[in-house]
Amino acid sequence: MDMEVTAWTSLHNAINAQSDRRPLSRASLRRVASFARPHRRGLALFLLLSVVSALLAVATPVLAARVVDAIVAGGPEGTVVRLALLIALIAVVEAGLGLLTRRLSAGLGEGLILDLRTAVFDHVQRMPVAFFTRTRTGALVSRPTTT
Repeated sequence: MDMEVTAWTSLHNAINAQSDRRPLSRASLRRVASFARPHRRGLALFLLLSVVSALLAVATPVLAARVVDAIVAGGPEGTVVRLALLIALIAVVEAGLGLLTRRLSAGLGEGLILDLRTAVFDHVQRMPVAFFTRTRTGALVSRPTTT
């Protein structure tokens, strides 16, 4: 019973946390886009691979339905075999695309994090000495490492 109450409380808090957030401003979106701009080719390739993966994921059940239709209709065995081989090929291609997409996603994510941390570090380096006397050391150290 306690786990159920905790789950409902967590869900309630998550829903309310979403409604308390401010909407993104155009300036914030421009700043985010400026960090993404150097990675635009990788992002475009990631989106393309994701769309192709989604299409292949939809093609498999469609082809499976055709296999069932061919079996029920008593169609030639060659048709069923060809469709089954095509489904197997799609599965192999889909697995390869999945690996490539995950690798690309990880590389893009790490690249964006590196860019953000570098920007924070560069900004901290340009701050006046008075900033360092006012700011706690823990806050200074945690900012670049928790971005």
